[in-house]
This record gives sequence, structure tokens and C-alpha cells, in this order.
Amino acid sequence: IHEAMEQQTISVSKAGIVTSLQARCGVIAAANPIGGRYDPSFAFSENVELTDPILQRFDILCVLQDVVDPIIDEKLATFVVRSHVRSHPDYDMDDDDNEENIIDDDLLVDDDNDLQPIDQNTLKKYITYAKACVRPILHDVDSEKIASLYADLRKQSALSGGVPIAVRHIESVMRMAEASAKMQLRDHVRDDDVDMAIKVMLDSFLQAQKISIKRILHKNFRKYITFGEETNQLLMHQLRSLIADAEKYKALRGSKSMETTEVFMHELENKAKELNIFDLRPFYNSQIFKQHRLSTDEKRKLIIKSYI
Repeated sequence: IHEAMEQQTISVSKAGIVTSLQARCGVIAAANPIGGRYDPSFAFSENVELTDPILQRFDILCVLQDVVDPIIDEKLATFVVRSHVRSHPDYDMDDDDNEENIIDDDLLVDDDNDLQPIDQNTLKKYITYAKACVRPILHDVDSEKIASLYADLRKQSALSGGVPIAVRHIESVMRMAEASAKMQLRDHVRDDDVDMAIKVMLDSFLQAQKISIKRILHKNFRKYITFGEETNQLLMHQLRSLIADAEKYKALRGSKSMETTEVFMHELENKAKELNIFDLRPFYNSQIFKQHRLSTDEKRKLIIKSYI
């Protein structure tokens, strides 16, 4: 498995046949913790019977813990029961209870983004097209940031234990950045793709640590993790400038209505592109956006500032 995961090949020497076979595929593995329950007071490598050379070859390590939450547990149980009912051959959609439908909708729809789920066939076509036709290119990435991250990870890994960090983890960041660009059907990797890959890498590294030192490490790596907060501050500064210009324009026209001020979304998008920020959806859903009494009108493509 070492050769397959690192070099994407498998060497065969059997029955007089000596050859090397291609093994280019993703590897998803699951491991049960020792004793049947994950102990956060121990590092990841101490909870599973896997050696460090094997753990190093995975790009991402995810710790899934069974945390008791009555609300989530009830929704999950209802979702499982409804799934079994819907899979029955004699299932009739007209017999559904409205209350049960609402529970299902709560599980499928994101309240913050108001996004609707897509059907499985469309999702399959999207993934197939992305894998077959999209080949993102790494161009003008922040190599200093990646080098600094690697040095800090190596240092903290040697001090705190957990999963050892090797050069292949830099390649993992590159692969995840390319995957982020491919998922959005782009032909090149942007800075926000690299930031997302770094955040995923750090979340994976922190999950593998003991709970006693996780907070300390989180503070040490905060400059890499909080890139979204800094981006929101920059975008809010630009938006304030646009709102001020719109207010001056209304005053020059003699408008007496100051209940709201409207700014076109493309104006903020143009400002954001100058800062190498391309995805504004996290900003529109952020707390800082809502705290300033701001909202968006997707149909008219407007950002609305309310004074009431």
C-alpha cells in the first residue's frame, strides 16, 4: 500500500512475471479506534493501530466522534426513517405529513445560503465533466506562505507529536488546491483555492492532536486559518466606500429618502477582483455583513444598506 499511495504504481513479481501496474486512484480508508471509542486525550496515532508511514500518505485525516446532541439526533433519526419509507415500492408522496416534510427540508437546505439540493443525476454529470475536461494550472501561487506553513507544521509536529509532517504534505496542499479549482470548473488555481487547501490541511493536523494542546496549536496557526475573517474586513472597507459614494450621489440629486442605500453587486465584485478575491458568497453570509444591516437582492443584483 505504501507504493500504491505514494507512486501510484504496484510492482508485481510472480510466476515469472515482473511488471509494474498503474494504480492511479483515490484511497478512502476508515479505521475504528482502539477499544471502540476515540479518546481525545491521546493523539490520533495512539487511537488507531496504523503506523506513521501509512498515516503520512493520506492527504486528510478526519476524526468523527459520536457527540450527543438531542436536536441533531432527532433529525437524523427522522431522516433515516423517512429514507426507508421513501424507498418502499408502494410509497406514495401524497401520503406524506407536512411536518415530516419540513424536517426533511431542514436537513437538505442550508438556511444561511438558501441553496436548494440538486438531483443525483445532475451531480454525477457535473463530477464526470469536471474529472474529464477540467485541468487546473498552478500559476502565481503564494510559495512563501506554503513554505512558512510547512516549516511551522514541521516544528510543531516535532514538539507536540501527532502525525509526522513530510514533504508529501506540500504536494497534498497542491492537490487540494487543484481539486478546489476543478470543483468550480476553473482552468487555473487562485489564491482562495490555496487558502482553502491550507485550512483543510491545518484542520486535519489539529484534529490529530491531543485535546490538551489543540487550543495552543490553534492559536499558533491562527494566521493561516482566519484568512476568511481578514477577507471580510477588506470587503467591508470597500463596501463602505461604495455606500458613501452612493449616499453622496443621492444627496446631490436632492433625494430625501434615506431609509435605504443601494449598491450594485458588480461594483463590489470589481473591487474584490483587484484584491484577488473572487468568491463573495461567504462575505454575504458573514456576521459582519448582517451586523451592518446589509442584505442582498439576487434578482436585481443589489446590495441594500438599511438605516431603520
